[in-house]
Amino acid sequence: MQNKYSKLVGLTAVLLAAPTLLFAADAPAAAPAAAASDTGNMTLAILASLSIVLLFVIGVLANVTKNLADISKEKIGKMRNDGLIKTIALLILFSIPALHSFAEAAAPAAPAAAHDILNGVSDNDFYMIITILVLEFAVIFMMLFNIKKLNRVISAQYEETLQKATAGVVDEKSWFWDNFNNAVAIEKEKDVLLDHNYDGIQELDNSLPPWWKYGFYITIVIAVIYLFRYQVAHTGMNPEEEYAEEMQKGDEEKAAYLAKAGNSVDENTVTLMTDPTALAEGKTLFLANCSACHLQDGGGLVGPNLTDDYWLHGGSIKDVFKTIKYGYMDKGMKSWKDDFPPKQLQELASYVKSLHGTKPATPKAPQGDLYVEAGTKAPAAATAPKADSAAKK
Repeated sequence: MQNKYSKLVGLTAVLLAAPTLLFAADAPAAAPAAAASDTGNMTLAILASLSIVLLFVIGVLANVTKNLADISKEKIGKMRNDGLIKTIALLILFSIPALHSFAEAAAPAAPAAAHDILNGVSDNDFYMIITILVLEFAVIFMMLFNIKKLNRVISAQYEETLQKATAGVVDEKSWFWDNFNNAVAIEKEKDVLLDHNYDGIQELDNSLPPWWKYGFYITIVIAVIYLFRYQVAHTGMNPEEEYAEEMQKGDEEKAAYLAKAGNSVDENTVTLMTDPTALAEGKTLFLANCSACHLQDGGGLVGPNLTDDYWLHGGSIKDVFKTIKYGYMDKGMKSWKDDFPPKQLQELASYVKSLHGTKPATPKAPQGDLYVEAGTKAPAAATAPKADSAAKK
């Protein structure tokens, strides 16, 4: 019914707006042909403006009426809407002759009206605009009547709600909520009032809400089931077993990640590789790229001896990896980071470390500083030789 009412108001506004806007648009063009006076044009402009303002008022009242109808929860049909529809229909039919007269007056082929009623305004124009104004005023009056009617309905509903609250009538929602919380009504709080008084603050002997008690009972049941399953029947893993399983899965995932991300090794994360396969790969790289300067057995030629305890740039796996990766061009050691990926550099550094302590055929004299591996003892007669500026180690 509300949609029906809104459509009716919209239709009426369109029927009222069409001739008004057409008249406003046509009046200046028709004025020279009819030789109307400036006073007549001004009068028509005022009447047309008034008609447009009334249309705006109708729109505002229609919105107010719809909002009041939503608040009152009443159907528009209960407020004699049929009478409103019939009245507006009659007014629309009544305005048809005026609209027809306006069309004849606005037609280019028709001569301008010769009779003036008010300040040079032709009779057709005058009757047409007056008919529209009367129709708009009638619609506004009926909408005001409906607003008054809706206001009475809202007031009656408010008084009915107030009477129910005064009489102690509680709606279904409040009844459910009070019982769900086991709340005592305000007027009955004196029955559960204790003698305790703390600076004017009194204490009520309220019981726990049912939802809290039932929730506590449910936790007891869950605890019994948990104890039986994990400690008696052993049908599930306890936290320690779950932790061990997760740690094993983490180790497997870590190994898989390291296997795929081997090329992410750098001088800060490199570790010594002892796997025979990795050392074999490192030996192949050493023989193909490093033996020209260090000999195949690592005894040293242009480069330093790799089998003794003395190193020019540190003897840890990280130091060796860094030396191979970045090189020392001032001493003839090139950088290999653009030739091999990090994984191969790690294999090569690990193989170089494996040469320590071996017996080369023609070992070169020691160069650099003594390096003692962590957890091992220094040699009995360790003397630091002078560093060879041409060494590459």
